[in-house]
Amino acid sequence: MAVLRSVLGSLVGVYCCSQLAAAYVVGNPVSLPGYQHVFPNPARVDVLPPKFQPADEQQQQQPAEPLVPNGLEDWIKDQRKTSMRFLLENIAPNGSNARGAAPGSVIASPSKDAPNYYYQWVRDAAITMAEVVAEYGETKDESLKAIIEDYAKLQDSIQNTFNPSGGYTTGGLGEPKFMIDGAPFTENWGRPQRDGPALRALTLMNYVRMLNETDPSLISHDWLRKLYDGKFPTRSVIKADLEYISHSWNLTGFDLWEEVKDLHFYTALVQHKALVEGRELAVVLGDSAAGVWYESQRHELRKFLTTSFWNKERGHLVAYLDTRYRSGIDCSLLLASLHGSQEDLFPPWSDEILASLAVLVADMAERHPINKQTPPFYPEGRLRGVGIGRYPEDRYDGVGLGEGNPWFLCTSSVSNILYNTIERFLEQGYFDINDMNLGFYQRLHPTGNAVTGRYTAGQPEFKNYLTDMFKYADSFLNVIRWHATPEGRLSEQFNKYSGWQRGAKDLTWSYGSFTSAADDREVAKKALVRGMAVAA
Repeated sequence: MAVLRSVLGSLVGVYCCSQLAAAYVVGNPVSLPGYQHVFPNPARVDVLPPKFQPADEQQQQQPAEPLVPNGLEDWIKDQRKTSMRFLLENIAPNGSNARGAAPGSVIASPSKDAPNYYYQWVRDAAITMAEVVAEYGETKDESLKAIIEDYAKLQDSIQNTFNPSGGYTTGGLGEPKFMIDGAPFTENWGRPQRDGPALRALTLMNYVRMLNETDPSLISHDWLRKLYDGKFPTRSVIKADLEYISHSWNLTGFDLWEEVKDLHFYTALVQHKALVEGRELAVVLGDSAAGVWYESQRHELRKFLTTSFWNKERGHLVAYLDTRYRSGIDCSLLLASLHGSQEDLFPPWSDEILASLAVLVADMAERHPINKQTPPFYPEGRLRGVGIGRYPEDRYDGVGLGEGNPWFLCTSSVSNILYNTIERFLEQGYFDINDMNLGFYQRLHPTGNAVTGRYTAGQPEFKNYLTDMFKYADSFLNVIRWHATPEGRLSEQFNKYSGWQRGAKDLTWSYGSFTSAADDREVAKKALVRGMAVAA
């Protein structure tokens, strides 16, 4: 399927976009009343040698046993700090692994050979900078703000760089990766990839929103119009991405794994969220015609999402619309929910996401021999986490085509989904077990005999399910603990047989995904403690 026709195509290019409101005086602070979050979403007692596998897997020397704090709780807190530190080392201009890169560049990994990841991907950079924005929101560290500002400037330059996907208005925004100095990557690649503009827009809109909520004095007209100018044609970063999304969401492209050309659940969901938040920003800034257009395309995209990706026969979502040689079960389904869901559209606690998580985990538990071993540190065998790979048919081994392995970012994404789910269920005071999600709850039930129905905060089962869900979420972070190096370094993958780390070293996305999971864990833990205290 090459193109899905939009029934609202007649609106393409019809704009009478207003200028920014007259109150936004050049050089003066700009207040954005009413601009709030649509759906914030925003990762030892016994010690075994950690596993680190170089690319060639030859002459491996077993590292010394690490000196680590006792207990998973302490390790997660320490690893969260370590992950943020290693993440920042991969961002120019101050990161030790990004020397010589253009300021604001986020290198995917310092690995330059087998594999060479010494580039900046639009997608990876946006996901990483979302974590930096969140960190700045918590700490108000001015060095982090400087990084975000450098990133925004570089993205403006990259958008205007002609590349193999095209120019500024001819498809170039779908180019997936660039050299570290911002120059185009001109070799053969899986292009276009249409998730990058959506993720970049979401990160920068979140930054604008956060500044508006915490310190509006930092927002001036000149600063804001570089991000969103309310004009058509536009010369601003966020609006350019929104125009690209709204005119191309129904076109095929390559997935986030850069392998399959199709229409993808992950891409569609992050595009939908970008249009939701883009419409909100457009309305606040008086760009009413654009707001109407973004809303019309969001409406069509939502219909596409809700009717295209659930496979009733298989009992899970499928990651690709028309790729018949794959099952469709994929870690990207979880990542899509984490990066692009709305409260009423495939959030982490939705039946579809929990059902898909259960199928993915069950497959990976049997697929990778390392998952047959009992991880150290974690005593609860019934709720034991496993290493999660990208998808069952994966053949990328971190260097070339062989056998797929578990990935750190996929493993932490399971924890992240579960922590979000716990927080939501405690907030609403109930959850439902039904035929669609029953397989997920069977895992949590002590005898595997979960019963359908509604469970509310006053029932013992409510407490038991959520407590076990928290233990289960922690067990996946414990898998990461098992395979991390003594210094807390995380590569891309760990070998499915030996457990030694493999693939690109110090993968930026591995650190960002752990940071996100650890942050959501803190929120879920506090909510769980409060909820259990009230129940008692």
